[in-house]
Amino acid sequence: MIWLKKKLINEKRGRKMRRMILICLLCGTVFFTGFSYAGEATGDNGAEIIIFEKIRMNQVTFPHHLHQKALENNCNACHDLFPKKPGIIRELISQEKLKHQQVMNSQCIACHKSKIAEGKEAGPTKCTECHVRPK
Repeated sequence: MIWLKKKLINEKRGRKMRRMILICLLCGTVFFTGFSYAGEATGDNGAEIIIFEKIRMNQVTFPHHLHQKALENNCNACHDLFPKKPGIIRELISQEKLKHQQVMNSQCIACHKSKIAEGKEAGPTKCTECHVRPK
């Protein structure tokens, strides 16, 4: 009788242990899958193309995803000047907290010129090369 009790207790412990191991494995899988997915999601965030409509000069068609790939998803290369939020540049300009020239001169043109100086392929370095009339 005592032997049977011990056997039942050991079986219960074994089942609990197996359940705990299974739960830990499932949690670990969900945890690590979530992190790998979050890393992959950084590839194409935001709009693919952003159009900055005419204010003083012609509109600018900005290939956002192309820039993400070129900068190897280093969002801070541009987004240190403004937060990652749809329409944030227009919003900051309308609130007079940001000027077009700040974005275009200090970000775009400066980055393109530094890439050219490094011998890398880069975008336009003159205002009229981006500010083009829509076709």
